[in-house]
Amino acid sequence: MSRKIFRNILFTALVVLFSGMVFIFGGFYHYFERQQSEKLKNELEIAASGVEWFGIEYLKQTDFGICRVTLVSPEGEVLYDTAADAGTMENHGQREEILEAFRQGEGHSVRYSATLMEKTDYYAKGLNDGSVIRISRTGITLGAVVIGMQQPIMLVLVIALVLSAVLALRLSENIVRPINRLDLENPMKNEVYEELSPLLKRIDKQNQELKRAYTLAQQDRIEFTANVSHELKTPLQSIMGTAELLENGLVQKEDIPVFAAKMRQEAARMVTLVEDIIRLSQLDTGDSLPVETVRLLEVAKEVRALLQDAAKRKHIILLLKGEDVKITGVYRLIMEILYNLCDNAIKYNRGGGTVNMEIREEENRAVITVKDTGIGIPPGDQSHVFERFYRIDKSRSKQSGGTGLGLSIVKHAVQYHNGEIRLISEPGKGTEITVFLPK
Repeated sequence: MSRKIFRNILFTALVVLFSGMVFIFGGFYHYFERQQSEKLKNELEIAASGVEWFGIEYLKQTDFGICRVTLVSPEGEVLYDTAADAGTMENHGQREEILEAFRQGEGHSVRYSATLMEKTDYYAKGLNDGSVIRISRTGITLGAVVIGMQQPIMLVLVIALVLSAVLALRLSENIVRPINRLDLENPMKNEVYEELSPLLKRIDKQNQELKRAYTLAQQDRIEFTANVSHELKTPLQSIMGTAELLENGLVQKEDIPVFAAKMRQEAARMVTLVEDIIRLSQLDTGDSLPVETVRLLEVAKEVRALLQDAAKRKHIILLLKGEDVKITGVYRLIMEILYNLCDNAIKYNRGGGTVNMEIREEENRAVITVKDTGIGIPPGDQSHVFERFYRIDKSRSKQSGGTGLGLSIVKHAVQYHNGEIRLISEPGKGTEITVFLPK
């Protein structure tokens, strides 16, 4: 019986391990494939705008890295190619992605090389003069990735096999010993059975919790990727639309500064969003950051000075009081906590309102409190405001320049310091957020 239990446990462990590796490896591959496709399409949009604006000279003077760009005339003749002499290239009018671009304005195709285990993605876009610009990028297939990583994969499998065998052996021995003492005629009355039953239930419960955690992690990753793509695409489309109006002379001369300012604002919004995403990624990795003695009151004074102009524009009074509390922590993350809390308190405040910052010590913990007289947060939204990209009022958030990541950064920075956050808010009366940090 011991051998049978051992084989079953070992087989189950190996199946779970192999399935997990397949799902994780395949998931990451397809995730990065989607990222590369989005990047390629963005590069195509930028190249198309450049050609519309500056003509073929734009292609000649631009380095597209590993991407290949081809310009095709309405008759299918290759006018320019970044990787080959256009004069020696055959007519491209019948290429799948080119035909789609001629007919529908945009086209896409993928071509595989079985011998080299490579695939090439092609994206094409029709231009105003009837020509088509195409961008392509060659990458390795999933099979090539697996072959290239076969040595580390085999090493992991061997180590996992050994560990699984050891654990299966121990577990089978621990199970067989009490089973051998079972009263098979009256199992329900047997004390050993009663001892095993809670253990098996706990194991089953832990398995269910692991499955739920894995599912939630997958959903969060997909949702985060979709949100990032949407948030970056929106300002980029706005910039391109404004540039197209300027390019076609549809803007009055006196209105050009207004449109240029709009482009600058949208670009600044993209930069802010990318910086916030980078900060969150750094916190997610769990890497250790340099710690030092941080004087919270001094950081609060620096934040107040940085946000003073923004407060004055809304006629908001920015107040600060507190004690000279010192903690051991990451200075940059402490600055992020105070800056984002105060920045939100100003953005969602009322004209003529106040923002109160307070630094104090309580039960050997540092306490940071930011209280405003703003619009408040509805009860149904209070449990979600620290989630990534969550906005109570999306139109108001975007008008104020918010990315939807500020409070998420605050939450991760507080967790990094093993701290806690408390939120108290009432619609129409304001919000108070308190952060507790171990000293």
